[in-house]
Amino acid sequence: MATPINRIDLPKSSASTLQLVQPTETELIETTTLGAVDWKGPIDTSAYLRREDHIRDQTLTRHGGITFWILVDTTAPLTSTGSRTILASCETIRKRALVAWPDEGVREVITHGIASVHCNPAYRGKGFARRMMIELAHHLDTWQQKDGENADFTVLWSDIGKQFYARLGWKTYPSTHIALCPRSNGEKDLSLPGASLLAADDIVDLCSKGEATLRSDLAKPYTLASTVRVALKPDAATMQWHHAREEFLAQLVLGKQPTCKGAMAKTPDGEKAWCIWTRTFGASQDENVLNILRLGVEHNEDDVDLQEPNAVNDGDQNASGQALVEAIAAILQAARVEAAAWGMSIVHLWNPSQMSILAARKVDRSARIIDRNDESLPSLRWHGKALPDGMEIDWIGNEKYGWC
Repeated sequence: MATPINRIDLPKSSASTLQLVQPTETELIETTTLGAVDWKGPIDTSAYLRREDHIRDQTLTRHGGITFWILVDTTAPLTSTGSRTILASCETIRKRALVAWPDEGVREVITHGIASVHCNPAYRGKGFARRMMIELAHHLDTWQQKDGENADFTVLWSDIGKQFYARLGWKTYPSTHIALCPRSNGEKDLSLPGASLLAADDIVDLCSKGEATLRSDLAKPYTLASTVRVALKPDAATMQWHHAREEFLAQLVLGKQPTCKGAMAKTPDGEKAWCIWTRTFGASQDENVLNILRLGVEHNEDDVDLQEPNAVNDGDQNASGQALVEAIAAILQAARVEAAAWGMSIVHLWNPSQMSILAARKVDRSARIIDRNDESLPSLRWHGKALPDGMEIDWIGNEKYGWC
């Protein structure tokens, strides 16, 4: 571990000698070990280091898919380990995304998700994290973009409230989730469509269809002409990254790996509702969460936009819409059963549509809609061409799968 600089010797966060650079292997181990104090959950530091190595070696993160960053003072002496003193650190994960300007069609782009933002406790309160994020924003303007072109946007999920990152250009977006209790043994069976469970082999095809549906939805005429619509692609590599984390921890904590990755149900007309989930293991069982990464539907009605929050209301008697609500209820019920089987304390579905809320209340009358104010707050910074006055960015598909 690097020997800390005496606080009296710390540079000012505005110093021109501070630079954002990529760490050596030794420095990366130091930053990861320091972060373990806050993020290791139910495992020890050694296991946390192995987990981080594991999730850094997935399809999403291989071959430059993940980049590590540290803020250093270029004039400071090296530490006793031969490392630079690390004032702050973070990582970025390359993600595929879609952008749709009014009347310009849908483009596939590269974006980055920012994660693991950390500052050594000995150096906090000095503005180093802020300086790092300012420097990072400049790097990400063109980082890994074709021919040095500007990125369109970057994203992060704040665990320190809404203000810090917003002041640096990452606007906070809707951050609600619906919370459902695991299914208890004493509950009566509900009259719902049968749900089939999904295995890892089912995910690739399902994600491919989900990507196509998302692109199609973005291409549709939108009621707000003064809006640019963006979305992270819910691809198989992203889901598999989440599952790699889940499987590693499940093996360590419970001595077994989950094989069920989600559920699907059909309506009488052959329409489908499906979801992909992951189990998150916290420091205690009360912090164990079954997170629904992505919830999707395959519907027949071209004139029903299921991304719209009010696609189906309580009083809507449309048979197709009600059948889809029943199908969503069936997969949410399957999630509750799975949560109970794996010792999860709660099921979370981020930014639910009205249709999903109706379905959730069919299976759990105590289901709550929670507005997050302090943690996992999705935030987006626009890096692209200047927006005309009044133009807004609409983040579509703002679900848990995007988190990193």
